[in-house]
Amino acid sequence: MTEPASAELESAEWIARLEADAVIGADARYRLKTHQNAVGDVAEVIARHMGVSEGLCLALGTAAAYHDIGKLQVPAEILCKPGRLTQEEFALMRGHPATGHEMLMQHVGRLAKLAASIALHHHEAMDGSGYPFGLKGEEIPLEARIVGVADVYDALREDRPYRDGMTHDKAMAIILEGDERTPRDKFCPQVKRVVELHHAEIAWHWRCYH
Repeated sequence: MTEPASAELESAEWIARLEADAVIGADARYRLKTHQNAVGDVAEVIARHMGVSEGLCLALGTAAAYHDIGKLQVPAEILCKPGRLTQEEFALMRGHPATGHEMLMQHVGRLAKLAASIALHHHEAMDGSGYPFGLKGEEIPLEARIVGVADVYDALREDRPYRDGMTHDKAMAIILEGDERTPRDKFCPQVKRVVELHHAEIAWHWRCYH
């Protein structure tokens, strides 16, 4: 990760303009806003405990909040659907990393580039089972490995239209050990170690948004 200049952290209004330009229902917008803020804060906590510099932690927290910006182009009826997605709907949903990357790359500055990298790669998996490119291990940028874990933690814990949120302990067990849907080797081992050691702090930060 390259550290953005501090001035860029104060000029992230361009991201707010991206949101303002999107046409999306109030319910879907609220859910995305809550999710993005929680993920950004949790990612910042993880990065700090991994020894990342303070300036870069702040940059990562800001950029990580926009990992799902591409979902603003996904129809609200899909984002908020209470049942299982069809194959066509799932394909649209899986397009959000590339869409978000394209949106963010239209803006100048290292913070925008960091956000674009996160948007594009946060669904990649260490074992190669992720998307959109099936990258493995250290092929995945560190910032995306951090945000990928923060994203899944929030996704497991928050209420979704099709299920209730999980407890902290259950979400942690899935991240650390896997389950029938999540491979044990999906997440970066270094990130998992930090999450295991500092899980109580992560849970506290998550509760600030839910």
